[in-house]
Amino acid sequence: MSMNLFFRAFTQQEIDDMGKDHTLIDRWVEDEKYSVETDIETAWDVLKEILDGVGILIGEQIDDALFNGCALISSDTVKDQAQKLADWTHEQVVEGLRNLDEDEDLYHLDLFQEDEEYLLEQFDCLVAFYKEAAEKGLGALSYAA
Repeated sequence: MSMNLFFRAFTQQEIDDMGKDHTLIDRWVEDEKYSVETDIETAWDVLKEILDGVGILIGEQIDDALFNGCALISSDTVKDQAQKLADWTHEQVVEGLRNLDEDEDLYHLDLFQEDEEYLLEQFDCLVAFYKEAAEKGLGALSYAA
């Protein structure tokens, strides 16, 4: 089974509320209480390595929510990550992919080495999510499922 990484944007007040009451997380994700969302599918581990963690697996880690836990990302951090991601080009991402050690135990590395365009599509989804969330002043929640 594949493990995808999802991002959902919420207001900063909602992020704060979820930080105080973790039971809200499951309920609001199930109720689709968000306005901006993306799924970078199985590219998260490879992108995390290439981007040196920018945009992925950041924020306050919450273990007792959703099936695998989640991260709450403040609106200020979303803005910061959007700016950092905007500095990345497709060429840099592809170069980073090509420079990865094949012996590294990265999730689905072989898939993305065989299909660089697919990785770039997922990268574009990540960049677009952060850009839109930042423009709207939103925070975010990320989780693997």
